[in-house]
Amino acid sequence: MAALCPVCSGSDVEVQALFRGTHPAFNGLKRVLCRTCGMVFADPMPLESDLDRYNSSYFSTAHGGKPTSPASVAFFSGIASLRCSHIVRYIEAHNISASRLLEFGPGTGYFADTWLKKYPETEYFGCETDTSCHASLQKKGVKLITDYPRNEATRSIDLVVMSHVLEHVTKPVEFLSDATHHLRAGGALFIEVPCLDYEHKSQDEPHLLFFDKQPMSKLLTRCGFENIRTSYHGLSLEHLKQVSKLREVYAGIRSRFISNGVIAPFSRKCPGMEALSTVERAVLSPYNAHIESSRPAWWLRVVATKQRH
Repeated sequence: MAALCPVCSGSDVEVQALFRGTHPAFNGLKRVLCRTCGMVFADPMPLESDLDRYNSSYFSTAHGGKPTSPASVAFFSGIASLRCSHIVRYIEAHNISASRLLEFGPGTGYFADTWLKKYPETEYFGCETDTSCHASLQKKGVKLITDYPRNEATRSIDLVVMSHVLEHVTKPVEFLSDATHHLRAGGALFIEVPCLDYEHKSQDEPHLLFFDKQPMSKLLTRCGFENIRTSYHGLSLEHLKQVSKLREVYAGIRSRFISNGVIAPFSRKCPGMEALSTVERAVLSPYNAHIESSRPAWWLRVVATKQRH
């Protein structure tokens, strides 16, 4: 049976390569390009039952555990602050009040922690499949939802957030429609995904969808969103594809200095880094996470508004 694009439902597709992965859930897949909208995706999609087992302990199976080193914590907390600033600029520009927030895939709660420190009155809901994260989320004040969208408590949400979630789903139109079912008309949606990361990584696992701006905009339009703003952030894909031994050596030296508390030489404050702590600036500055790029780059962000009917 010919593959159909999960974003535009087009059948004009071509196989790019065999899917690169090691977990049995990803055996026998191919990486496929939709020539109509530019979406790249795995085909056939893994069984939902296999993905459920894989995602129930996601941080362990996909990443070997949760980040615990001070540098890793600073990286993820800094990224959360940059996402928060990105969202705030958009909702302020569009006069959107966000007193009820729903996050999909909050992990251990870096973004929740950042948002609730800035807006402590927010009623914050979270859907997280990795049960090992639940205690941390509840401690931060996140109300866990396990039966969305059936849960009545999540009606009339102002803001839906999902960072590095959408690339893991098999049916993005259905998933996004369900995820924003209780987002009020005029409410905001924020998504961050890797941008075409198969181009610079040795493995495709655990991602099933590989987005660029065009298919992402197509998906959001199809799901009833407007005022869609997509943007690239971080190091360009061209840079990420270049292997440099000298850069690797410098990164190792830099990391050792920061781990030993030598932070000042690496923590220069640049435009876009105003919300970051000294150590967050030191850790994040090599990745250009605070810079919006005109070319495809590490991260693709999108903010949009749910259409008013």
